Amino acid sequence: MELSPEERRRIYEEEKARLESEEKVEATKETGSSTSLKPNVAGLLCYLGVWVTGIIFLIIERKNKLVRFHAMQSLVTFGTLHIIIAIANTIRNWVSWSMIDWGWLFYPQWVAANVVFGVFVAISIILWIVLMHRTYHGHLVKLPVFGDLAQKLVAKLDGIRAEDFEYQAKLAAAEPAPPPPPTAKAPPTAKAGMEIHLKGTRQGRIASSTATIVWSAIFLVFFNFFSRYLAIYSREVVDGITRWHIYPLLTPDLNLVLPILNITLILSIVGHSIAIARDRYLVRQITLIVLNTLGMITALTFLRVFPFDFSVVPHAELAAILPTVAVIVLIAITVGLGISALVRFIKLIINVSQSREVKEAPHQP
Repeated sequence: MELSPEERRRIYEEEKARLESEEKVEATKETGSSTSLKPNVAGLLCYLGVWVTGIIFLIIERKNKLVRFHAMQSLVTFGTLHIIIAIANTIRNWVSWSMIDWGWLFYPQWVAANVVFGVFVAISIILWIVLMHRTYHGHLVKLPVFGDLAQKLVAKLDGIRAEDFEYQAKLAAAEPAPPPPPTAKAPPTAKAGMEIHLKGTRQGRIASSTATIVWSAIFLVFFNFFSRYLAIYSREVVDGITRWHIYPLLTPDLNLVLPILNITLILSIVGHSIAIARDRYLVRQITLIVLNTLGMITALTFLRVFPFDFSVVPHAELAAILPTVAVIVLIAITVGLGISALVRFIKLIINVSQSREVKEAPHQP
């Protein structure tokens, strides 16, 4: 039986649609997701913490090409902008100090440095808001220069061509493939899906929280009542009588840091006590996120107030080095706690999302 042209065209369109559907299914199987987050949510998180979350998602997301593109674009874009802002701010501060000695001679340079600094800060804020908003609503925003560079870098990391990477990213942004039919095996309960993310044994978590409570109590008592004993001790013998001189390393400016330090230590004791009493994933993670954030704020306060006096150190070379060492240590603590809080927050969102999927999964007896 000979087919009419209309029937041939209809069969051709149906076959083409079927092949495209199968291709999309296969591509989705290949890309998938390492985080179980929807691409728009994961993309939003890539931009939320600018280049920091960009690095995090480049590490934890190994499958979804769209999310990896957003992560690399966040890293390349905001990393570059923040370097420019840091350089402009350094020049601006240098020119400001030069104006103290040279007066209005450096005024044009001061204006130019402030304009550059303000322009790039404004660009960063606008791009940050636009990228988060558009990405969350499912739009693939590819920035000029930065977007092309991000695509090439991720394609090189994944060992594929830039054209193939772009194609897979577009497929990942499309409708996801239908889920496979449920198996006969019953899915775990939502509670099990959450508690499985707790690390180690209950005894180990109790021991860790107990140690944190003890150390927090020790630091609380020490900084409030015995901080002057963190000092350089010098012995002097006069007429056979030994006298000890104490030169504290902490200045009275410590009183400016004590309020936030006390809040952090008290909440550490209370939070870990609650975590011991209710050994639940959400309780422990939220506690650690809050404490990491407070610890970061405390370290920043120490850095800003800097209540240390190293001039009492008897060795001149060591006394000159110690302030720099203290600043480096405080910066390292601040960055470490900030990254830890951010990583825990992202993992919390991912694990809650996974547990919600487990709870909503159909149960087949």
